[in-house]
Amino acid sequence: MDKIVSVFQFEIRYNHILNFSQIARKILSPYVKLAQSIKLENQNTINEQIILNFENDDYVIIVSWDRILIKGQESLDNYIIKNSPIEMPFFSILNKISSLEEFGSIQNILLAVNYIKEIEKTNLSKFMEKTIQETTSNVLDDLTDIAITLERNKKNEKVMLSFGPYSGPLELSNRPLVPVNLKTLSNTNFSGVMLEYKCFKIVNKVTFNDFINMTKESNELFKKVWNTL
Repeated sequence: MDKIVSVFQFEIRYNHILNFSQIARKILSPYVKLAQSIKLENQNTINEQIILNFENDDYVIIVSWDRILIKGQESLDNYIIKNSPIEMPFFSILNKISSLEEFGSIQNILLAVNYIKEIEKTNLSKFMEKTIQETTSNVLDDLTDIAITLERNKKNEKVMLSFGPYSGPLELSNRPLVPVNLKTLSNTNFSGVMLEYKCFKIVNKVTFNDFINMTKESNELFKKVWNTL
């Protein structure tokens, strides 16, 4: 069984647009017909959010006064190809926003990806003993959840990697970043390994290639963890 992307989120943050609630509908109206549903939160306030739900493809786009984000699941292969939802409608909407007179500049970007993969119980036990239990058993008894977290800080960039055992779909619902639609996600009822990747970058511009490169890094890091099993 191949690894599953239980959820990913790509977020671009920009300077606050104070009159966003007054101009957002006009900007987003061409894209509303592409979505299966639309939802408004904090309507007519400075914190208004417009949520475009593409239910047929299991992704959502959320636009607000200080950020735009896309959240999806299953596989990243469909998002790193030409004419993917990242290019259209996600970056197309961003281009509309950045062309506004009220727009300041992009501040930073964030990619978060959660991977899960099934593993045989014997190998899972070895993984637990080899990488985690030996260093934690003397710290806290009767563990209910364990993970290893690694961080890398560079100038204008921070990468965080957390991995450990995965016990089933209930665990996905309890994570800070939950799937778009757990019901349509591939079979997640197994024991295995979960890896959570986060990459935060301070930038003043962003391209489709930035998303591709961050995605590739997340995949390569998962492979490195998997190869230790």
